[in-house]
Amino acid sequence: MRQLIGAIYVSFGFLFYLLDNIQGYYPSISEKWITYIFIFVGFTYLFIDLRSYIKKKFNNY
Repeated sequence: MRQLIGAIYVSFGFLFYLLDNIQGYYPSISEKWITYIFIFVGFTYLFIDLRSYIKKKFNNY
């Protein structure tokens, strides 16, 4: 489930990031911070899920 949530956060973060490059679109400062927060939270979710997967795999031995 964390993989799905992380992927959604990363997707929306990159969507907002790509919106900055559209001609005639001027994002506010807070919108840029929200973009970076979305990307950071998404990668954090993915990292936590990967870490728990590795712990489960190596604790069985």
